[in-house]
Amino acid sequence: MLKIILLSTDELLLCLGKTTVARLYARFLYAIGVLTSDVVKETSGAKLAYRGPQYVDDLIKKIITAGGGVLFVDEAYQLASEHTTAGGLQALDIMLTEMENNIGKLVVVFVGYNKEMEAFFKHNPGLSSRIPYILQFEDLTTEELWRILSSKIEQRYAEKPEVEGGIDGLYMRIATRRLASGRGKRGFGNARAVENLVTKISQRQTRRLKKEKAAWRKDKEGVQKPKYNEFTKEDLIGPNPSDVIFESAAWKELQGLVGLEEVKSAASTLFDTIQTNYLRELEEQEPLKFSLNRIFVGSPGTGKTTVAKLYGQILADLGLLSSGEGKNIKFQISLQFPCIRVNIMMEIR
Repeated sequence: MLKIILLSTDELLLCLGKTTVARLYARFLYAIGVLTSDVVKETSGAKLAYRGPQYVDDLIKKIITAGGGVLFVDEAYQLASEHTTAGGLQALDIMLTEMENNIGKLVVVFVGYNKEMEAFFKHNPGLSSRIPYILQFEDLTTEELWRILSSKIEQRYAEKPEVEGGIDGLYMRIATRRLASGRGKRGFGNARAVENLVTKISQRQTRRLKKEKAAWRKDKEGVQKPKYNEFTKEDLIGPNPSDVIFESAAWKELQGLVGLEEVKSAASTLFDTIQTNYLRELEEQEPLKFSLNRIFVGSPGTGKTTVAKLYGQILADLGLLSSGEGKNIKFQISLQFPCIRVNIMMEIR
């Protein structure tokens, strides 16, 4: 009997096509005569744990009745996690038994993340020998991220988009490198991260086009008609920080607070580093690494909470938080008298 586990170094293996691979795997087994059907039933470890043994039993019966096929279990580690119900472990035991009883008819594909799957293997000492094949899905390379980004941008319009600097130019490379900088970190989204970036690029483009359209309607003779298939430098990588910071209401409010000269100086230093990194990126140099997390210390009434909120808003205005654009800011402020810890929860860029 064939069994397989797909592991990923990221938390969003869906972006790498695990479902597509499972379907192709079923079709392949059917094509070479291992299975008499290419049926694929998709579920998750959480769903199996919640619905219990009867649910997985019914799924397997449907596969067998159809003549055989693949049972695809996403996030399989949830069946044997510390917080799972007894139903999850029972469902896993049923699958292991049915795999042995239906050789040639039932193929099970377990999908999960490396670390979490350790508990999955510990549940049953014989699990490794009964499921001998593991396919490791690696993070996408920088070139692959660029290819996906380019493809998604080109697919948005019937006519070929006009990308400032070219589809393989500097600004596309900068955008791709920013994505790739998250590779190897927990939560890196691979193609999902590309999709999120395309959404952000589209939002910037929409805001720009809205302004250009309003200007064109006001003066059709003196203003060029907006190009809806055009992507500018600012659309792709965001505006120059120096163009943003002095329009930031939070920055102006911080500078207008009484006293706090040391805090203002630190904020200016942070901005200078951000500006330096922007210029380094334009020269295709490695950006300087620094942390956005801060601890604000002071006596009651000195403005720690106010400054913490302004700090988060400034970072959002600069586009450094994935929530972005100064709305719905999500950052954690831990009160530990007499200090405030500001922990930025969002991904950088």
